[in-house]
Amino acid sequence: MHRAIDQVLQRVRDARADSDLNYFFSLLLAGEALFKTVTLGMIAALEDDKDRNRYRLEHALARADGLGEWGRALEDALSGPASQYLLVDARTEQAELARVCGPGDWQYEAVASMKAALNALGIEGEELPARTDLRRWFRLFVTLRNKTRGHGAMQPAKVGRGAGDLQTSIDCICANFSLLRRPWADLFRNYSGKYRVLPMTDDPTPFESLRKQSHHTLRNGVYVYFGSFRRVPLLCAGPELRDFYFANGGLGAKRFEMLSYLTDDRLDGDAGDYAAPPGTLPASETEGQGELIPCGRCFSNVPDALEDYVPRPALEGDLRRLLLDDRRPVVTLVGRGGIGKTSLSLKVIHDLYDTGRYEAVVWLSARDVDLKLTGPKPVRPDVVSPDDMGRLYARLVLPTNQVKAKGFNARAFFEKQLEKNELGACLYVFDNFETTQNPIDMFNWIDTFIRSPNKVLITTRLRDFKGDYPLEVRGMEDAESRELVARAGASLGISGTLDRARVDEIVQTAEGHPYVMKILLGELARTGRVANVAKVIAGNDELLTALFERTYASLAPCAQRAFLTMCAWNSSVPRIALEAVLMRSTAERMEVESGVEALVQYSMAELHTAPADQQVFIRLPLVASAFGKKKLTVSPLRTSILSDVELLQMLGPSRSDDIHLGLAHKLEKFISNIARRVDDGQSFDDYAPIVEMICRAYAPGWLMLARWHLGTGAPEDCEKAKAELTRYLEQQPAEADAAEAWRLLGHACYRLADRLGEIHAFIERAQLASVPFYDVSNTANRLNALLREHELDVDKDEKRHLAQRLLVVLEGRRSEATADDLSRMAWLALHTEQQLKAGEFTRAGLQLEPDNPHCVGLKERLGV
Repeated sequence: MHRAIDQVLQRVRDARADSDLNYFFSLLLAGEALFKTVTLGMIAALEDDKDRNRYRLEHALARADGLGEWGRALEDALSGPASQYLLVDARTEQAELARVCGPGDWQYEAVASMKAALNALGIEGEELPARTDLRRWFRLFVTLRNKTRGHGAMQPAKVGRGAGDLQTSIDCICANFSLLRRPWADLFRNYSGKYRVLPMTDDPTPFESLRKQSHHTLRNGVYVYFGSFRRVPLLCAGPELRDFYFANGGLGAKRFEMLSYLTDDRLDGDAGDYAAPPGTLPASETEGQGELIPCGRCFSNVPDALEDYVPRPALEGDLRRLLLDDRRPVVTLVGRGGIGKTSLSLKVIHDLYDTGRYEAVVWLSARDVDLKLTGPKPVRPDVVSPDDMGRLYARLVLPTNQVKAKGFNARAFFEKQLEKNELGACLYVFDNFETTQNPIDMFNWIDTFIRSPNKVLITTRLRDFKGDYPLEVRGMEDAESRELVARAGASLGISGTLDRARVDEIVQTAEGHPYVMKILLGELARTGRVANVAKVIAGNDELLTALFERTYASLAPCAQRAFLTMCAWNSSVPRIALEAVLMRSTAERMEVESGVEALVQYSMAELHTAPADQQVFIRLPLVASAFGKKKLTVSPLRTSILSDVELLQMLGPSRSDDIHLGLAHKLEKFISNIARRVDDGQSFDDYAPIVEMICRAYAPGWLMLARWHLGTGAPEDCEKAKAELTRYLEQQPAEADAAEAWRLLGHACYRLADRLGEIHAFIERAQLASVPFYDVSNTANRLNALLREHELDVDKDEKRHLAQRLLVVLEGRRSEATADDLSRMAWLALHTEQQLKAGEFTRAGLQLEPDNPHCVGLKERLGV
């Protein structure tokens, strides 16, 4: 059985033992659940199209207050305008619902039982013909529901007579309809990028791969498998599938009602998914021309270049070179929404017309939002699927009668033209590629057929495919930004209000984003006053949604969490610190790293390098941060994210005047704040995983951590410092840093009474040329004392080896030695059984200082 329906049927079984009235009304609830499950399942099987038929039906159901609208939506999906977009795999269900059947067929029996229930209750409805399709069942059920639960009142004595037939009718569909036997599952994407799969039917096989693969970008929710994973709209599952909620109308500005037929509980659905009006939208301002027209030395349907375009010479030059070469078949312009990818493409393409590189340029636009000065406006995409692209191209190059001829396959024709265009070398431009049906599959399809000298140019916010040559479009240069402000201000008639301070504020706040600058100028023109720029951005929900919603939705959960974490702490943070904090929370190392990288790749975040230590810091543009703050307020992870932010705040805020100090400056603050908290009674173990992750990527952190642990004086902290210094030295730091680390390690070992570790550290330090000679001599003095007092628990050969290593260093720097130093060298020679060399050092010491007591004593001992 289908889990969402079976739960309600269990309620029916429980109610049957209660009373006939309760039993009957529970059957009505089961019928509604079945009705809506079938309708939503069939709508899920509709492909996207440029007229948004699927969206139109979903929008109607989100606001539908009665089952009649659900019945009309089902009819539309089966035989109305939307039916032509049904997936091939859904034709089985379409046939089962639309096939005219007679007695003995399960469809007929289901309808007959429903009609019998109506008759038993004395309710008039459609007559049952000798043969009928299953769609009649849904119309009869609407009548039954409206005359009983909806608008009628039933006497308990009557309902018992119709309940049995209604039960038979529902069971007949549940047992036979193919849609309910398809694989259904509730999907939830984990931080790893893999999915938790909760099967809703007996066969979860197609969904099993989602448990192991992390490259999918399916939204959380209920899915049915029609040869591909199809999200079921307006249906959500409760935790562990304990309940299911169906859309129940009441669409408002922010929410619509979701109802459980099992518990009668209600939830709010997000009306944001249905904010745009249904129906056919106007064409985009960058939709291609309806025909190929001569342009210079080629034919083109590319729209006219935008009048308010501001030149961007560096990007234009890069793109022009890429489009003129013969080496790269697919070039991708990637960048944030509104950053200027389309306008840049139009400018460069128009400049190519006279080069002779292409015989034709074909523009295929999937743009679904135009970014106007008055705000984002939804528009109709010209193409969303390979079939759309094939039909559009065929209309451009073929006679109408050939395009409409029976058996003509526009998609196959387009595939051949990608390979070898009959017009000659052709540039195919796919604008707003991210809004096509399935960008990854679409790219693979294009990449399969494209051949030189043809070339493809893609503009997109998202780039999850490989095999292309990407060119990133970032914000405008300062001079370009100021020119845009001047031009837009003049066109709006507000040049007089744009003093230098206001222009500086707009340019700096927008951070080179052309559309954000235009919106700010539009606000100034509309209100006639100078407003707080940051508040204007934060309060413009349409702007933020248009620029970031699609990109945010495509991010993996780890990337979304990283983004929200940075939004909550409005400051640049060291990348390794951000990753360390997120790894502590998610325990998903690889996914955290790839998630942070995705933020940069999708231009949701920016990187900059600190000159002091070349460590990478990450920050969010102001506009992206404003969008993220709104998402954070409703995120179920808000509490956990704020806990992570508290840790990041221990690094201290990043100001423009201290970023150059690099990670060392931040890490010192972090360790200092940890020290204060430990002094107040917290455990270092709470922070150890984060600090250690940072130190593994930034070795000087071990040295900072060791200094703090040594400063406490506690034996257990000295042990920690000893381990930290060892890990730092394993990274082979610069000589000056290594000398300091060996010195600290020697002191840590001394405090722990580890005499061998102590002297080994100082001997290793002595090998470094930058260590002062007196320090080397002091090490010799310490070693001589340990050997004399037998405090080194090693064999004779090891003692001789330690003394010899130190003696070699001292001999190499003998010119720096004083009489005291030479006496220490003589003792080392004695410990290595080099009597003659000991005498030589003694005599040399006496020559420098005849009365030196150490050398005098050695002279007497050696008899020299």
